[in-house]
Amino acid sequence: MKKILLIVMCLCLVACAKTKEEDTEAPELKLKSSRVRVGLNSDIDYLAFIDKAIDEVDGELIDEVKYNEIDVSKVGQSIVTYTLKDQADNETAQKLIVDVVEYYDGGIFSPLDVEADTVESADDVTVLINKMHQIPKGWTPDDLEPVLDNPSQMLRKEANEAYTRFYNDAKSKGIVLYSISGYRTNDLQTKYWNNMVKVYGEEYASQYSAYPGRSEHQLGLAMDVSYKTTGDRLSESVAQSDIGKFIVSDGYKYGFILRYPQDKVAITNYGYEPWHIRYVGVDLATQLHEQGITLEEYYND
Repeated sequence: MKKILLIVMCLCLVACAKTKEEDTEAPELKLKSSRVRVGLNSDIDYLAFIDKAIDEVDGELIDEVKYNEIDVSKVGQSIVTYTLKDQADNETAQKLIVDVVEYYDGGIFSPLDVEADTVESADDVTVLINKMHQIPKGWTPDDLEPVLDNPSQMLRKEANEAYTRFYNDAKSKGIVLYSISGYRTNDLQTKYWNNMVKVYGEEYASQYSAYPGRSEHQLGLAMDVSYKTTGDRLSESVAQSDIGKFIVSDGYKYGFILRYPQDKVAITNYGYEPWHIRYVGVDLATQLHEQGITLEEYYND
């Protein structure tokens, strides 16, 4: 009996040694995202950014992941490099871009705190443009058209056709609607941003104005609308107007979304704007409406 047990133990040892010797596959190390934001002077749970750390032979290896820590005492961008080695010395690595930002109240941060990624195709009507994603330098839409109620304001052809249907159907229901601000050139957006900073400061501008190159208005797919043409046209009072309610209830049917909802400020990183609608096409607008999510949540940004 002892002899049999000894033989079995020897065979197990040989098998284990052979398994380790034949293990030439690096373990799998996957991050939840390639880029994240953290607050200034915040405590970072580095392991929380890891989605998977596993090896076919050694199993779960989350506790074996090594990483460098970054300086969170100053605003800016840093790189965290994660490395994972299995028992056979196979190694893999992943890099995580970390933007350290100073958050204002409500989860807003300044666009000056981050370097924006340039999108591949600004022509795509579903493209995500925000503080983290910018339009390619020099890009401008080539199919702009004036909107039917205000020739000084323009949208891209597809968006304008949808806006015309949206406008006419609203009017047929007795809903008052005025086009206030559509497409903006980079120079005009620069003027808006600089003026907002000068008058109200960078914190306020970060909530209600986009940094040049990071504005949806430059796509020719966004329109600010109101129920009046004088006074404080673009304010939260739009939400209680007939057009404000129509945007929420029916805008998606025409391909438009309320881009900056009141309950999503920390996600969109812009203040509540019940007047700002964005064209994304009927299919995506319907999906976002039904799921109650923003473009940031759709793209997991």
